[in-house]
This record gives sequence, C-alpha cells and structure tokens, in this order.
Amino acid sequence: MVDDTTSDTAPNHRVSRRTVLRGTATAAVGLAGVAGTAAGFEGDDGDIVGPADFPRATTRGHFDIHWWYGDQLTDGHTATDYSTVGDVPGYGSANPEEVMISVHGWLVEKDVAPDHFQTVKTSLRNNGYDHPVIGFSYDSDTSVDNWWPATDIAERNGAKLANFITDYRAQTGARVRLIGHSLGGRVVPATIKALNSWEYRDYVESATLLGAAADNDSVAVDGEYGDDIANVVGSLDNFWKDGDNVLNWAYSTGEFDSAVGEEGCEGTPLANYTDHNVDYVPDHFSYQEPGDGCMSEVVAQF
Repeated sequence: MVDDTTSDTAPNHRVSRRTVLRGTATAAVGLAGVAGTAAGFEGDDGDIVGPADFPRATTRGHFDIHWWYGDQLTDGHTATDYSTVGDVPGYGSANPEEVMISVHGWLVEKDVAPDHFQTVKTSLRNNGYDHPVIGFSYDSDTSVDNWWPATDIAERNGAKLANFITDYRAQTGARVRLIGHSLGGRVVPATIKALNSWEYRDYVESATLLGAAADNDSVAVDGEYGDDIANVVGSLDNFWKDGDNVLNWAYSTGEFDSAVGEEGCEGTPLANYTDHNVDYVPDHFSYQEPGDGCMSEVVAQF
C-alpha cells in the first residue's frame, strides 16, 4: 500500500486555471453554458441492471464541494484511501490471471454505478473476454454546474485507484486492464500518472478510453500524460466519436478545449497509443452498450 499519510485537504492544495478563472466573467459564462446543457446528460448506457454488490473499489463520500474552495477531502479520508464492495476476485477466492477495472463517467449516482459495470461486463463477455471485471466508483454525481470540481475529483481519484491496483497486484499478481468512459477517461490517465510517479511501471497491461473527457493534447508525446503512458501502459486505445454531442458542446464550454473523445490525439501520438474512430456509435452513452457500442473493437485490441 502506498503511504497516504500526506493529506491534501488544505483549501489552497492546488492552483490551477480553474482556480484562476473562478469568479471571473469568463468562468460565469462557462458554468452557465454547462448548466444549460443539462438535458444533454440525461442519457444512459442501456437497460442492464447490475447487482448492488457488484465487486468494486469505491471512494464514494470521500469528497465534498465547497462553494469557494471547490473539491475537498471529507474527514477521515486521505489522498489514496479506498474501500471495497462485494466479492472482489482474489480476495478470499482463487487469484485470477487478469482483471478488467471499469471506471464510470460523470453524473453517475452511487446506486446506478453497478449498472454501468454490469453493462461493460456483459459487452465484454459477448465479445469473448472472460476474465473478471471489477468496478471503480467515485464521487461523480455532482451537479451540472460543478464541472470543474468534478474534473478535479476525477483526477484526484487517480491516486486512489492506483493504490488499489498496487494492493491488488500485491495480493493476486493479476494482470490489470483499465477501461474508462467519459469522465472515467480522466480518472484512467490520472491513475497511470500516479503509478508512474510511484515507479510501478509494469502493472497495467492495457488502458481503453471510451468517449473520454480529457484534453486531446494530454495523451500526446509532449502532453500532460505522455511520459506516464509511455512508461506504464502496454497499450492505450482511444475510441472517439466526431459526433459526440456531449463532448462537442459541454466539454468545449467547460474546458475551452477539445476532448480526446471527440477528436482523438492532438499532437504526436505515442508508440503505444492508437486512436479508433467509431462514428457508428449512436451517442455518448452507447460506447459500452451491447449491440450499439464498440466493444467488439475494444476486445480485438487485447
């Protein structure tokens, strides 16, 4: 387990463009624009219902949002702690050779997260992937006018998921694959960054991004996560859709930039990075759906 005694609960734990923009006219316009797109987030990823005890690591309740300081760790939690729910494969059962860890996106409520994980698992099974699937659930159910705190929470959960991965590997020795949808596609590279900083560089077999809400230049050779992806991941596959309306309009409004899930990589791609255009996927919420989604292509890359 990573030493998590260092807390980042101080109000000024980071200074970012989100902090700089807070309170300015530009920020007000951006937040109003995101809030005004609420109807665009009313989709879901199908009608599959997952069990309440779907095996997962969880950090629900670890963050709260202050009206001025933004996202803050709640009492009793650290930068890397987590808990588990359900029968996690290898914890009290035979060690698997490999697991897939699925990370959901924005505005997914605690009780709905198992449905997302079960949808991913069903689609993987339908396409011949028979290794265990574990979920990762975090505080993504913010309000639509809290986009910037939501992205910070996603990024800060990278260290928590990374800690789970290091513990899980120590317990089971299993190969790990990651798959993140939407804002979960921001958790995944943050996880890879944490693993790289801790020098755990052979733990992630592959990472898959589905309609990822991360900057399109962040995965390039000279991007924010370039060195991390190059050092930590066997392969990273990004599945993007030009007509992803949620990213086209909401992400661009909130970030003043384009997402890797709507345009692919901006800049020089890494040797272990591949873009896959999947314009046939009907909408932002369907990447992982059986039938409509692109999971056959996802599995084909393993």
